[in-house]
Amino acid sequence: MKKKSSYLIFIISIICLLLSIFLFLYREKDASVVGVGDSGGNKEVVEKEDAIYIPGYEALSLVANSTSQSISLNNPTENDCYFVISLYLEDKTLLWKSDYISPGNNSEPLELTQELKEGTYSAILKYSCFSFDQKKSPLNGGEIKLKLIVS
Repeated sequence: MKKKSSYLIFIISIICLLLSIFLFLYREKDASVVGVGDSGGNKEVVEKEDAIYIPGYEALSLVANSTSQSISLNNPTENDCYFVISLYLEDKTLLWKSDYISPGNNSEPLELTQELKEGTYSAILKYSCFSFDQKKSPLNGGEIKLKLIVS
């Protein structure tokens, strides 16, 4: 009897081990990984199925004493979602917000909500991502800390 129960426990342990290995190898992939890149547009991304690629910037150069800026920000072609990008000062003052940006397209040139004097400012680029459906449902996004170099 003792031999039979030991054999049964051994068989159940082997089945559990095989089931664990199977579940580990065939688990569902993460569908919401965010990648970042540098200001030169070179992306360092984690290649995952259904990932959202967000360009990163160390700094943006802006023109002092002007709300009109010549730079635009982009939504990489690899994405399957719209971007809405917002630029905030570190104190949460909104400086600019884009319309919906389709993959492979750029925003309109930045039109700031206020002029900035010469200097270097700490800021945040907030990326909000939305699905292509009519509801434009919110997806994952990200925030990137950067410097604004105003001259």
